[in-house]
Amino acid sequence: MNKLNKTAARILDTLCEGIEGPGDHKKVDNSEGTFMAVHVECIGQTDADNLMISVAHYFKQNGDMCKDPDMVFLKGTPVMDGEPSYYYPMTFQQDLPPVYQEAMRVEGQRILVAPRLQRDLVSFANGWMKNIKGQQGLKVSRRAA
Repeated sequence: MNKLNKTAARILDTLCEGIEGPGDHKKVDNSEGTFMAVHVECIGQTDADNLMISVAHYFKQNGDMCKDPDMVFLKGTPVMDGEPSYYYPMTFQQDLPPVYQEAMRVEGQRILVAPRLQRDLVSFANGWMKNIKGQQGLKVSRRAA
């Protein structure tokens, strides 16, 4: 399985502060409307107690909220203190044009992976996290949150 690089993982750790279990969510909007807010939500938990985290931007069109994009990550626990969590991209979805990609699925104790697609999603997410950090003026520690 492919995971986000350490820089992107630290940014995602910062976005996930306060998100501890299914149903926890928050909105990060530090740009006073200049850029899209970031919505972070724990949408589930695996049998192994790893969290599934959704990170999304939304825009409104004809009264409907549209994803631009929404990615779900499997969050793994760091092995050593001071290291960021591990984030594995699971899905990518956007509404215009409509795209849904599933790179990873958890079925009980099994994890099914589409390696090539997951590599592509890692590449996208690494860049997206840098953009979010800059747009939202996030203060990200070199050490894990």
